[in-house]
Amino acid sequence: MTSAAPHLHTSPTLFTSKVGQPSSRLQLARLTLCRFRNYDQLTLCPQAPIVVLTGENGSGKTNLLEAASLLTPGRGLRGASLGQFGQNGSAHWGIASQILVDGDPIELGTGLQPGTDAPRRIFLLNGKPLRNQNAWENPLAAVWLTPQMDRLFSESASGRRRFLDRLVMAAYPHHARELAAYDRAMSQRNRLLQTRANEPVWLSGLEAAMARHGVSVTAARNETVRQINLYARQDMEAFPAVQIKLLCTIADRLGQNPALQVEDWLREQLASARMMDREKGRTSLGVHKSDFALTDLKKQLPAALASTGQQKSLLIGLILAHARLVRDHRGTAPLLLLDEPLVHLDEQRRLSLQKILQDFQSTVLITGTDRAPFAPLQGHAEFATLRQGSFLSIC
Repeated sequence: MTSAAPHLHTSPTLFTSKVGQPSSRLQLARLTLCRFRNYDQLTLCPQAPIVVLTGENGSGKTNLLEAASLLTPGRGLRGASLGQFGQNGSAHWGIASQILVDGDPIELGTGLQPGTDAPRRIFLLNGKPLRNQNAWENPLAAVWLTPQMDRLFSESASGRRRFLDRLVMAAYPHHARELAAYDRAMSQRNRLLQTRANEPVWLSGLEAAMARHGVSVTAARNETVRQINLYARQDMEAFPAVQIKLLCTIADRLGQNPALQVEDWLREQLASARMMDREKGRTSLGVHKSDFALTDLKKQLPAALASTGQQKSLLIGLILAHARLVRDHRGTAPLLLLDEPLVHLDEQRRLSLQKILQDFQSTVLITGTDRAPFAPLQGHAEFATLRQGSFLSIC
């Protein structure tokens, strides 16, 4: 892909390091997909900081963003299972990329390992395999916005919890490991309560693990929420200042007591709830029950009571504040993946978002069905049209 679009300058008000030192610039130089979703083979080589991907529904725009998101910890922007990624059910697929950090190349890749009876996902950093994606402390983080997130505040707490944990993982990659350890211990406890409830020593060990990892998970959520609130307390262009509140009994206790004391309390609560949890078939207390609320700081309007357009504006304000947090915490801005971000926004906010993107310090991939709404990005972005898993045009 080639383009005459200029590289962007750094804005001193939006995307320059809060401590006065410029952060490293991150650029997606190459993204290659092999047998992924509706792509047999495709390579994207952005020549501008912003790439606008347009095309009809089903052309593969979201799939391309999903591939980029899979280069970071987790299951990508759709949260899909491994079996859903391969083209036409293929057991083997791959994603390769080259990332430039201040011009220095880094190779990242992921995919299913071929030649095994039970294919497993592998991860490569500069050609060397890593045990799992959670080992990636650097260099890449990604922040994304999808149409499914438009329903974030009208659906169940589980969706909001997954969203919050993605925000945490972008700044603290080890959070994924703590979540996984907590979930394993909880699943084993639930199963043990149903099959061998007369094993108090075994149950106590699992509850101790749940308490230990649960407090670690909650502490990371607490710290991320605290820092996002610092970044989000002022308007960003046309997007309102927002505030997050973590709704979690464990988080409330951590705000008043030392972590070890909260661990002891949680372990005791789990032990006393064994009979009830056995009857219900699930664990009734823990970090898997947490939720959060988002509020327009100036209007004191909860997102749950806002209109669809207002919710979208609050969510974008949150995403942008989080991107700044990740940039300052990691030293590089995250990859920004925006799937149909202009939907539900009024004209003022559409223009405002595109102005903000021109000051971002990392590659931005953005999608839409039509090129016309992205006219303000002309001269700053590269435009590519997709059709049936290939590029129809690039300019």
